[in-house]
Amino acid sequence: FDTAVTGAMPESTLKVVEAYAADYVAMFRGQRPWPGGLSEWGKRRANSKKVFAEVIGGSEAGVACVPNASTGINTVMSMLPSRRGTNIVATNLSFPMCATVVNKQRERGAKPKFLKHKKGVVAIEQFEKAVNDKTVAVMVDQPSWFNGYLYDLKALAEVCHDHGAKLVIDGTQSIGNLAWEADRWGVDFVACSTYKWVLGGPYGQAAGFLYVTKKLVDEYQPAYVGGQSLTPEESNINTEDAFTLYEFKPRKGIERLEIYSRMELSYVAVENSMRVLLAHGMKNIEKQVKTVDNVLVEELTKKHFRLQTPNEEDRRIYINVQVPDFKAVGKKLAERNVIVSPRIGGLRISPHFYNTEEEAVALVKALCEVTKPR
Repeated sequence: FDTAVTGAMPESTLKVVEAYAADYVAMFRGQRPWPGGLSEWGKRRANSKKVFAEVIGGSEAGVACVPNASTGINTVMSMLPSRRGTNIVATNLSFPMCATVVNKQRERGAKPKFLKHKKGVVAIEQFEKAVNDKTVAVMVDQPSWFNGYLYDLKALAEVCHDHGAKLVIDGTQSIGNLAWEADRWGVDFVACSTYKWVLGGPYGQAAGFLYVTKKLVDEYQPAYVGGQSLTPEESNINTEDAFTLYEFKPRKGIERLEIYSRMELSYVAVENSMRVLLAHGMKNIEKQVKTVDNVLVEELTKKHFRLQTPNEEDRRIYINVQVPDFKAVGKKLAERNVIVSPRIGGLRISPHFYNTEEEAVALVKALCEVTKPR
């Protein structure tokens, strides 16, 4: 019950990792052609962008490979025109990384506005009052990282666009468990790390994706550039023929954002895992996750535990429950092989589609055996 930290890898993905590693070793032992011995795996990596686009309800032409969500969010913020007199709207439900990136924009003159949650919720009316014509962006996590609160992204996008602002999302905690419709909702930018809900493997093997809506792909230039900033033709000329780079002429297309090294194995692994998710159906996965959540909410409420998460199914994707001495309680549960995370005064419980209703009941029973409601 801790997918919000790390998701389990499907058995088929484990086999893909084993096969990739075997081919890699064989190539370095001279048993496969060099350097093209892994070309088929390269195609799988490239296909991961197409599969990710399907998972989020977007276009492959807007998907860039980035090392992680942090890189994606920093890339976006570096492109947007923050300057003195502008502002960026976020909330105090923000994940520390996102809040830090927003605060970094103070150096460029932008003023952050952090809206305060009320009982774990930041209502759309709060954004309507805060966003104005000087707002560069609204930055939120979907969902709130510690309590699973889901924003209405379609309504939030409308608020942003009415004032010319852009909607920037860290989607790491919902891409893979929620039936995303990025384009229909009007999301401008969304970044995602792969080690959680899309089941791409552990943190040390993680990769990431950045999605940019089609109309903005060529609108902005990032702060950092590299070889991928050039067209393939210009890159080939300057590596094989002669130096021609006497001025900066960046290429068009999402590829110019892919200046970072890419761990091919990470993308090969998550490509397979995302196809597993799609085979189950994203709507079916969301339904199963919320079904298990509902059991948790019902059982915890019956036992008089207090939630830091909305009760309504459509406003959450996982939950946070307050308990006394929550850090110690989390350790006691771990000793019983019940894995949750201590987060902001409570225990975050984050089931994926492979968790069951019976397991949810067993979790609450174990919780009652080691603590009492606050």
